[in-house]
Amino acid sequence: MSSARDALAPSGRLLRSVVVASALVCSAAVSAVLPGAVASADEAAGTAVVGRLVQVWAEGKHDDSDHAAGSAAERPLSYVETSAGDAVRVPTEDVEAFEAGATVSVTVGAQVDDEAASSHGVEPARAVLASSFLAGPSQPTAPAAPVRGLTNEVTVVLVAPAGAEEDTTVLADVVRAVDGPVADFWAEQSDGAIRVGVTASQDWTTTTEGCADPMKLWDEAGAKAGFQPGPGKHLMLYVTEAAADCAYALAEVGGDAATGGRLYVRDTLPSVIGHELGHNFGLGHSSGRQCDAAVETGSCRTAAYRDYYDVMGVSWGQLGSLNAAQAARLDVLPEAQVQSLSGQSPTTTVTLAPLGGRVGTRAVRLTDADGIDYWLEYRTATARDAWLGTGNSYRLDSGVLLRQAGTNLPDTSLLLDGTPAAAADWDADLQSALPVGAAVPVSGGNFTVVVRSVSAAGAVIDITPAPTAAGSPAPQPRTGRGQVLPGVTVAEGAAPAVLPFTAPEFAPARSGTPFLEPAAGTTWGAGWLVPAAGSVLVGAALVGLRIARKPRIRVR
Repeated sequence: MSSARDALAPSGRLLRSVVVASALVCSAAVSAVLPGAVASADEAAGTAVVGRLVQVWAEGKHDDSDHAAGSAAERPLSYVETSAGDAVRVPTEDVEAFEAGATVSVTVGAQVDDEAASSHGVEPARAVLASSFLAGPSQPTAPAAPVRGLTNEVTVVLVAPAGAEEDTTVLADVVRAVDGPVADFWAEQSDGAIRVGVTASQDWTTTTEGCADPMKLWDEAGAKAGFQPGPGKHLMLYVTEAAADCAYALAEVGGDAATGGRLYVRDTLPSVIGHELGHNFGLGHSSGRQCDAAVETGSCRTAAYRDYYDVMGVSWGQLGSLNAAQAARLDVLPEAQVQSLSGQSPTTTVTLAPLGGRVGTRAVRLTDADGIDYWLEYRTATARDAWLGTGNSYRLDSGVLLRQAGTNLPDTSLLLDGTPAAAADWDADLQSALPVGAAVPVSGGNFTVVVRSVSAAGAVIDITPAPTAAGSPAPQPRTGRGQVLPGVTVAEGAAPAVLPFTAPEFAPARSGTPFLEPAAGTTWGAGWLVPAAGSVLVGAALVGLRIARKPRIRVR
């Protein structure tokens, strides 16, 4: 993808989230509906509905003054989707005991007035009078014989939802985006384990459904294109830019790369499409953790999408290497390329090869006494990350980066700041590499990391663990889902919440702070930013939002 696009559009309004990223969280559970049961905002109180629990993040447009003031943390929107494709929205707090993708029974009551109905055009929620768990998310069956050697088959449909006009996008351009840079990215980052390609497509079609119920929109458009859901099958809608009531992008979060899923986008930027497919593959967001003049302690915030290196962070004109934490979660980081250390390990010197080079020791995993993984990787202007030398619009650091692996949605990777700024300077501080020669404590002193030297060939790092209790096990490859680590500014030791970070849609190469521009008219290769999944994560910790682990692709 080109790294030369530095043109600037006129200043406009920013796209930001009122809630959290437009990622629709679900899995492949089989829905059922009781005889006579229905799912509608108009149903009488006392109606029983049985179906799959689906959770959605919505977004809205706000100006710079809204951004400066921030917004309160909110919850995702929740739906119970029946096997007939109908869905009833329910208050998230009424179903927080259930994991997304589970089959549940709910008895609905009166309509609930909330901000989402007025701000986002979705149907009103119905109070839950009673609820019960019926089954967990189902396991995927074996996929059918692949087409052209593909593991992930994409059906592309261009859609003008009810009341919206087509835009000038051409079907061939959308197909080219998927079959070209998006497919190349995922094949390279998985060493060929994930092979994406378009196997069916449908030119512009008008639907009677709008975006208020994305499940119905997907169902109608998919039926017109002959889409059959299944393992490794993806339905991707390109939704006209004229559909102002639709999210910038929306995607199901699956169990792994084999489960398939649905998504829609309103842009052909490869990083946006790649990001949404990443959600289908089971990845959450790559966000940033900033603390006041410290790496991890004191007053901190979690800033959604604030990892410009990674496809699951802010989407812009560059597609850098998938970071080590996300690659490990997807099981496409070969164990032979990882040095794993625990509190019982001796002081160790490691030479980290560039992550983009795909050979040698490409990552160090530090597992602390609580079982939380921290990842070290070395970014240089090499291969997939060559843009760090020639297209680095945001002056991101080359060097050793430190991330904490999230263990659940919305953030499955958190970039820590190795050269932390004071809180007043957080927004302008995009430089995160660990300084050479300085001792950096990790996980409250469980480890001390010193970068001794960096060169084109590699980074030499000394790692000194603080011994844990005798008998603590050595780190094993992680198999569980993560834990959300959101946070508004908090004192050390306090329970964190979330501080919103507005990811710029796009911005030119410059030496100052990013600013925000409208997304209209974006094309490939920009040094511009787009908030992938359409918005910014600002939600509270998602209680019960756990997705069952599915069989995974693993690279050895």
